[in-house]
Amino acid sequence: MSRYDVAIVGLGPTGAVLANLCGLHGLRTVVFEQSTDPYPQPRACHLDAEIARVLQQCGFTEALAEVLTVSAGMEYVDATGQRLFTFEDFEREPLLGWHEDYVFIQPQLDTMVRAGLQRFPHVDVVLGSPAPTIDDLLVLARWVVGADGASSATREALGIGLVDLAYDESWLVIDVMLRPGSDLALPGIIQQVCDPRRLATFVPSHAAHRRWEFLLHGDEHPDPWELIAPWGVNTTNAELVRSASYRFHALVAGQWVGGEGGRVFLAGDSAHQMPPFMGQGMCSGIRDAANLAWKFAAVAAGAPLALLDTYEAERRPHALRVVELSVEAGRLIAELADDVAAGAPLRLPHPAPLDERRWSRLPPLELGGAFPIGHQVPQPTVDGRPLDDLLGLGWAWVARDSAFESPDGHPVVLAPAATMGCRAVLVRPDRYVAAAA
Repeated sequence: MSRYDVAIVGLGPTGAVLANLCGLHGLRTVVFEQSTDPYPQPRACHLDAEIARVLQQCGFTEALAEVLTVSAGMEYVDATGQRLFTFEDFEREPLLGWHEDYVFIQPQLDTMVRAGLQRFPHVDVVLGSPAPTIDDLLVLARWVVGADGASSATREALGIGLVDLAYDESWLVIDVMLRPGSDLALPGIIQQVCDPRRLATFVPSHAAHRRWEFLLHGDEHPDPWELIAPWGVNTTNAELVRSASYRFHALVAGQWVGGEGGRVFLAGDSAHQMPPFMGQGMCSGIRDAANLAWKFAAVAAGAPLALLDTYEAERRPHALRVVELSVEAGRLIAELADDVAAGAPLRLPHPAPLDERRWSRLPPLELGGAFPIGHQVPQPTVDGRPLDDLLGLGWAWVARDSAFESPDGHPVVLAPAATMGCRAVLVRPDRYVAAAA
């Protein structure tokens, strides 16, 4: 018998959330991470309501209050800051129990999620050394998950290539912390700056953290202070945290499952990479983790092994669409900049249904059947408690009236506001609706 149920390679957000969920499900889990501490500099800085909900399920509700700031959304502006276009021209109640968008400082989030693993005596964390080979991992554990980032050694060992979606640009990412007492007036909303001279993104992040991303021209190496000086930022009111150039890619692994018996799974950046214009890179990885964890637990408890085949079938099309949306959002910056420079009418996206206009409300999983199957169940407050706290970790029926009787033995939670027009909905452990009554 394997010593562990699950071996995870990588303790970034995807691997750490997966390890927490596996711990909650009682799975014997080991995580291998070469670094001894969380990466000290900010990278990801945005998450949406669905990801906050996953972190709630992990037990981090109180801690999230300290590390998250509600985001005001995003707008496209010209070089002077004048709004050209926005997806945020409406407000929606927190349908999933959380606001639509949040910003954060990744080292703080990483520290929180890593600390959560200390709760579980059946979760081992091995820091400071490379992971064993795939063959050794498959002896050690029943399943292996490569959550080891864009240059994934797990993916390489499996011989899995990347499908290039034809987006490749160099950008300079600049992070600063505003100095205490700074009265610098910066926008309070994420801005995509459609400046024909240089495309840019500005993110008013958590606490004193502010981020800029600037498109690089050729092989240039501009001074970061010169780029952010027009925003009124200088050494007297801000401290430079990092200035690093990145290649923004759009890539998806050719397959997400491999190895002996299909027991090795790719998740997070090892499975998909996207430009950051929609802030969905880390979010997509955590969605992978939420999809995998309960399926591992179910199969470990006796469910058919074929359940694990649904991981790639459900997550790959969804992640691919998110990558495409992120590319479209990036290209829109350039298109609007060209229109501004030419004095031409703006080429704005065609109007879309409300649910498609919210980038954080991504297309639902293709579970089959009519609405609400494939959508996440809403999370209202029930008797003073969030619905998810009542649902637990397993399957559950959410019913409109107390006369509803479970047809399959799953527990019933009474929450009329969450039934989405049905008498009852059957909710999977990852909060997606699988059936309706």
